[in-house]
Amino acid sequence: MKYIKPFLFIFLSIFLVLSVNADLFASLVYEYKIPDVTVVFSNNLSVSAERQKEIADKIAGVSSNIPPEASPNNIICTLFGHDLSPQVTVTATHHKVRLYVPRCLMEVYHVVYCNRCNYTEQNLENSFYIDCCPED
Repeated sequence: MKYIKPFLFIFLSIFLVLSVNADLFASLVYEYKIPDVTVVFSNNLSVSAERQKEIADKIAGVSSNIPPEASPNNIICTLFGHDLSPQVTVTATHHKVRLYVPRCLMEVYHVVYCNRCNYTEQNLENSFYIDCCPED
């Protein structure tokens, strides 16, 4: 009985850590049906959920609602320049782009954004076709 309590404590600790990590990963993936695009953030520890959604919408080509406090013409940025974030790596998988295998196009972007306004800079670093979706 005295060996069960430490084992149970360790088991519950590992379970909680894995469940928290699964919740964090789930928030990093954005699925779009029209267009059929999956956007995944690779390293986003400092990116807010609103900013992630805005970046994902821009990469997927979906219009997003810009919050009023994030003005593209911020006077502070005009005078002192943008307060750029660390680089974030984002992959976008465009599903069923071609009729034959490999059908899906994967694009890798490096994104930086301003912490004070709505300025976002995305650079396409690589694009290639992958086997993702079966042929119809």
